[in-house]
Order: sequence, then C-alpha cells, then structure tokens
Amino acid sequence: MKADWRCIDTGAQTGALNMALDESLVAGVEAGGASVLRFYGWDPPAISLGYSQSADGELDVDACRAVGVDIVRRPTGGRAVLHWQELTYSAIFAASRESFGARIEQTYGVIGECLVAGLRRFGADVELERAHVRSPRPRRGTAALPCFSSIARSEVKWRGRKLVGSAQRRFAGVVLQHGSIVIGPAHERLVDCLRLDEARRAQWREHLRTDSTNLQECVGGPVERSALVECMIAGFSDVLGRPLAADQVHPDEWSDSRARASFWDVEARSVKAVN
Repeated sequence: MKADWRCIDTGAQTGALNMALDESLVAGVEAGGASVLRFYGWDPPAISLGYSQSADGELDVDACRAVGVDIVRRPTGGRAVLHWQELTYSAIFAASRESFGARIEQTYGVIGECLVAGLRRFGADVELERAHVRSPRPRRGTAALPCFSSIARSEVKWRGRKLVGSAQRRFAGVVLQHGSIVIGPAHERLVDCLRLDEARRAQWREHLRTDSTNLQECVGGPVERSALVECMIAGFSDVLGRPLAADQVHPDEWSDSRARASFWDVEARSVKAVN
C-alpha cells in the first residue's frame, strides 16, 4: 500500500519556528502534497496563545521572561498553553478526506481515536471524552482559564483528567489540528505567567492539578520520547488503516519557515511595531 502521509519528527525547535513550520506544511498540503503527521518539542519552553488572544490581556510578560519562557501565537484558536515537558503533534490533511468526516466534531473524534490508540500502546489506560464541557471565561480584562483545565469536544483523559489538549483550524480546503501530549507536570507553571491576583492564581493552580494529568503519572514512571513517538505513529496508522512514511522537512520548507518565524513571535512583532 502506498503511503499518502508524511511522518516527520522535527525534534525541539523555538516556538516561533514551530508555528511557522506548521504554516509551511499547511501550504504544502494546500498545493496538493501528501498529508502530514508531525511530532515536535519546544526549546526554550514557550507559551502559545490562541490566534485571537491578547498577550497584554492574558500574560505577565515580565514573569515569562524571568523563567525563560517565550511567547508565540498559534495559527489555531483556543486558550493559552505552556509547552514544557510535552510532545506536540500536528496533523495536516485535506478537508475532503472522507476518513475524517465533514464536521469539526468528527475530525476531533477520529484524531482522538488515533491518540488513544497510540497512548494505549505506550501503556497509558486512556479514554476519549466526547462530552462538551467548558469552564466559564472570566470577564473581559482578565486571563482566560488555561486550556488544560477544561474539556471540549473529543479530549483524551486518564481517570477523568485531561492528558492531551488540542486545537483545530480549517484553511482553504486544509485542516490543521495540533495538540500537546503532556509528559511531566511543568505545564502547571502556566498560572505563574498569567495576569492574575494571588487568590485567583491559587484557584487556577488547583484547577490544573485536579483537572489535568501527565503521562509520567499515567504510566507510573519516566517517559522515553522516541518510544512514545513510535507508539503514536503506530496508533495513527492503526486507526487510519494506512502506512505513514518516515520523512524529513524539505529544505524549502525550512527556509520558508525561518523567514516567517518572526510573524509568530509575539515579542518580536511588538518590538517591530514600536520601532
């Protein structure tokens, strides 16, 4: 069977380059290229904001700088995510692919099944939550409740707690869904970077601890990244019923991404606007 997916592991990159590379890969699928399943990490750690979120309204930028966390904007929507001790995935494919369904909820469901299959291979007894439950957003002028404290659409859970946070955007005929498979507890430090008073900070820290989990906790030990990636690829292949061919980012994709990286860097764009 001929592989019609490119499977790429780009390792750890800066947040801005990660987002620009997702953008470049979307353009390739728009141009008729093969679908893409990509895995990556973040170096240094970064907070990604949903496309319409405001850094000034959500984040304490000085606190982010103090702990060495970059700030980037995602091409997808959703809430703030701290990418630290995690494996990130991107699935990029034509919206017309019948195996994913025509509606957003169907696509979330199919990709959720892929994630569950891969994580179960790794030894995590996870399940797919199809309910739609969202925590209320605070009033304007305060930060939104973090992504990993809410459950929406088809989310991967372990013992009722969220393990994978995902977001999706549909371009001209192409779907980009990406998300964070949390490996360790560092994502809980997001609340230290949000614009909150101490009482609300403590409240939201408790939300994250009770509503989310991490893979180390799920499997009861350390997580080997390469083994996790292999299991996730196998999970996608099993559910989709097709092989995923190992591939690399093409030189023109790298060059396009590096040229566009500053667009996704929130602080770089702010400095450019001031100057």
